[in-house]
Formats: sequence, C-alpha cells, structure tokens
Amino acid sequence: MIDLFKTSVEEVFSRNFGWTAEPCDNLPETTGYMALIPFSDGERQFFAEIWVDKPTLTKIANILLFEENPDEETLRDLTSELANFIVGHVKMEASDRNLPYRISTPEFLGIQTLPKQGDTLLYKIDGRCIAVQVKENDG
Repeated sequence: MIDLFKTSVEEVFSRNFGWTAEPCDNLPETTGYMALIPFSDGERQFFAEIWVDKPTLTKIANILLFEENPDEETLRDLTSELANFIVGHVKMEASDRNLPYRISTPEFLGIQTLPKQGDTLLYKIDGRCIAVQVKENDG
C-alpha cells in the first residue's frame, strides 16, 4: 500500500503542478497545515495525513486559483483538497490493480508540527518538504 502512496504523490505533483517530487531527508520541524483522509482496503481501516507548509500551499493557490496571497480559509481548503488529490490517485491506482480501496471525505486537522509516527513519506517539492503519513486505525 505504501508504494501506491509513493506513486501517487509523485504523479499528483508532476501532473497537476509541474513539480518533481524528490526525496526529503529530514522530518520538517516547523508548523504546517494538516489534513486527514480515512480510507479502507476492504478489510482494514487507515488514515492518511498530509502535512504541507504555508509557502508551498501559497504556490499551489497561485497555480490552481491564481491567488498570490490566499487567506487562511483558502489554505485550509487547499490542504484538504491536496489530501483528496493524493488519496484519490491512490484509489485510482488501487482500482487499476483490482484492490477494493474506499476513501472518505478529507478533514482539516489544523496547523501543527508533524508528529513522528506511522509510515512517513517525505518529499521535497519545489525546494520544500511535504509529508504523507499512513497509519492503520487500531481503534
């Protein structure tokens, strides 16, 4: 499953924004915008959490919405939409492989530092790190 996320992050940023996703070596220690999307592989429940810093979200707002100085509400919405792009692509890749993935509506989690937990994919996008964490829902 983590391979589906690796492929999806790379393709979402390449196809939608023209950016190459390169490896990022260090877990970001600043605050960023986080969104969560619950999903299922048909048997188990998972969460994907997306962490993005404000400068990267601002660039995404400029590309998608032609806004150079987006307000906080726009940045929160973009965080959830980016999570939806990535997990939606995972769902498409899973469908191509006949895997029964289901995704739910993204939820904005707030502005916070990235917790050190779960499987974390770190990518440098346009010179800045973003993170995707995938965790199984044990509860």
